[in-house]
Amino acid sequence: MMSLTGAQRIRVKLLLTFTVLFFCHTLGFSQIDELVNQVDAAERGAERIGNSIFTIIKIAAAVLVIIAGLAFLIIREQNSDMARKVGNLIIGLVIFYALVEVGENMTN
Repeated sequence: MMSLTGAQRIRVKLLLTFTVLFFCHTLGFSQIDELVNQVDAAERGAERIGNSIFTIIKIAAAVLVIIAGLAFLIIREQNSDMARKVGNLIIGLVIFYALVEVGENMTN
């Protein structure tokens, strides 16, 4: 067997150290890449949830506007004070619906 001198041993140790560091560094990059992929998947899921919430709120606001409109048609001749309150409610719901639409358009 060949015996190594002190300088050769240092070179072999440095070569092994750099080799181990290089492969560990590559594993670290793959872990970071996997983490980025998971964050992207979570972001897409959150976006879908947000879109679903906007859709539900829009449907609820539209239904409330329709119900308030029908109530206004029924009440307008019977009680003027109540008709004014329901009219204000309809205006508020329409403004709310418009703000939801603007918010959804801004997210897209």
